[in-house]
Amino acid sequence: MHVPITITGRHIEISDPIRELLTERLGHACKLLEKISSTHVTISVEKNRHIVEVVIHSHGATLHAKEETHDMYASIDQAVDKIETQAKRLKEKIKDRKHVAEVVGSAEVEDEVSPPRSQVFVAETFAPKPLSVTEAVESLQGSPDLFLVFHNAKNGLVNVLYKRGDGTFGLVQPPA
Repeated sequence: MHVPITITGRHIEISDPIRELLTERLGHACKLLEKISSTHVTISVEKNRHIVEVVIHSHGATLHAKEETHDMYASIDQAVDKIETQAKRLKEKIKDRKHVAEVVGSAEVEDEVSPPRSQVFVAETFAPKPLSVTEAVESLQGSPDLFLVFHNAKNGLVNVLYKRGDGTFGLVQPPA
């Protein structure tokens, strides 16, 4: 897929070698992505600083890199390297999202007779115990589990108590 690259020069005229280098280097980065709506490069020179700014819009995300060195080609290389890193990260994120959607979609489509196509999740059934929030906290403190599903003895609703990263607990409960 060929996406036009808009190159703007501020206080510099864009030479053919710079244009070709940008087109070639960004072409590699753009191959990592699909659905690129625009690619814009701004090159500017201020005193002895060579500044390259690259902005790519893809998949509703904006990839942005800005580099400043004393050498134009070094600025281009560093900015494009940053864009490639961001593009790889975005591609992986999109791939993970698609995989999760496939797993969720396959779980909804499959019935209880057919085996699951993915080993990502395990469905379990259990009867939550009636506990007070205090009892649930005490139970989860002494457990290696990250969360506990229980019937709140106070209101009879199903609650989820979970361990937070900072050592505290969170409580998820439906509206009364």
